[in-house]
Amino acid sequence: MRPERRIGGSRFDFYFEDPSGRRHLAEVKSCSLVERGVAIFPDAPSSRAFRHLEELAALSREGWTCHVLFLIQHGNPRVFVPNLHTDPSFAAALGWLAPALDLRAVSLETAEDGRVRIVSDRVPIDLGHTDLAASDRGSYMVVLELPEPVEIETGSLGRIAFPAGWYVYAGSARKGLSARIARHLLRSGKRLRWHIDYLARQARSARGLAVASWDNLECELAASLERLGGRGVPGFGSSDCGCPSHLFGFEVDPRKDRGFLDLLFYYRHERALERRGT
Repeated sequence: MRPERRIGGSRFDFYFEDPSGRRHLAEVKSCSLVERGVAIFPDAPSSRAFRHLEELAALSREGWTCHVLFLIQHGNPRVFVPNLHTDPSFAAALGWLAPALDLRAVSLETAEDGRVRIVSDRVPIDLGHTDLAASDRGSYMVVLELPEPVEIETGSLGRIAFPAGWYVYAGSARKGLSARIARHLLRSGKRLRWHIDYLARQARSARGLAVASWDNLECELAASLERLGGRGVPGFGSSDCGCPSHLFGFEVDPRKDRGFLDLLFYYRHERALERRGT
């Protein structure tokens, strides 16, 4: 086995030949994100990882045997999944190209003395929802900050007084999810169409959190935000459903709250992958 094999314009982690003379290439990826028993890769967009998948699949068609090994650094997870939200391009590519590659996920454990042992050499890999990454559909939350109290004209709801603080809006898009979120984050240069458009132009900051999903989770997200302690703004964003509100106020940034992070993880990596027909 030889490390750092260069082929064309790329360098792969390992090259070796088996006793029959078949040539092998192996690429190793470190996975450090593990939540609620789920190992997720990558934890940040990785154009290099995406490129390696494409190149390994192409070499596989030329007769090479190509391996991708995911080393899970902790947590003893029950399953490994590609990250549909942080890097949907990688997730979609892994699903498309999996038949041409030998994929394996291995969980590790590091002792206090620095020794590393294998906990499981075959963590199940779930690629059943990678087509969702390419569909650009689902639900979302927009987190906005109002640094000062403000009274805002909100179209059909009239003028509403908003206390200073943080607000989370729940919405959905059956197609064009990324474009919908990007539009909400624009503070100017757009026609004011939805209630959130009026609020967004007054916000000091706004951040979109996509939840790629088969079902429309907008109302479920709203109910969960209310249970989390959010103060609903009556009628905001919910004129086409029976919910009291789809906008909820918080005194501090909810992204720093463990309950909110657990909620986001649940919807992204558990509920979003179910199909209940909603």
